[in-house]
Amino acid sequence: MSLKKLAMPLAAAVIFLFCMILTEQTFAPPYAVKSAVKLVLIVLLICIGTKLAGVSIKDGIRFHKMQRPALLIALSIAVIPVVLLGFFLLRNQLDLPAIREGLMAKEQLTKQNCLFVFAYIALCNSFLEEAFFRGFLTERFREAGLKKYGSWLSALCFALYHIGIVDSWLSPPMLILCIVMLFNAALFLQWICDRFGSVRASWLVHGCANLAINSVGILLIYFL
Repeated sequence: MSLKKLAMPLAAAVIFLFCMILTEQTFAPPYAVKSAVKLVLIVLLICIGTKLAGVSIKDGIRFHKMQRPALLIALSIAVIPVVLLGFFLLRNQLDLPAIREGLMAKEQLTKQNCLFVFAYIALCNSFLEEAFFRGFLTERFREAGLKKYGSWLSALCFALYHIGIVDSWLSPPMLILCIVMLFNAALFLQWICDRFGSVRASWLVHGCANLAINSVGILLIYFL
């Protein structure tokens, strides 16, 4: 294991988590502002990190041609009903009015702008997260000698980042369950990225999962 190579992805992970959790918990800006902060932060960290690693941005985030795209498309579509089924099984454990209030008050989503925001989440936000967590972070950890644990560290960062967003929506037991589910979802997305040879693959699956989650958000905003 190379401590010199390990320092860069660890620093990138800490900087990202610190800045995003600080933004979320301290300043609590509307979603558009948080998205802009996240976009700039990820682009800067990837550009600086790939420069230090001596690789191109495309290779640094594994933005390669996908293998077996037909199988991947079928798998991505199958993710949607699985996510929706999970929601309906757990819906009685969730404080749906609190989630709706969080979306509309904290995130400042309305019936007028939520469709645009949810489209951004499914298409753009999912790409940013895949490029950073599955592409950039995992590969830099692996280059440092953490072949197996690199995926776990990246998955842990992914889970911790999202907990800063949803912690006010969930009870402690559900929060713990959410951490476990996010961690395993990240490992699954990493497996997809590795299995199909490209971050484009995990991006597609992640986008479909977000599409299912956003469908629930639309139901909450329009009909609850």
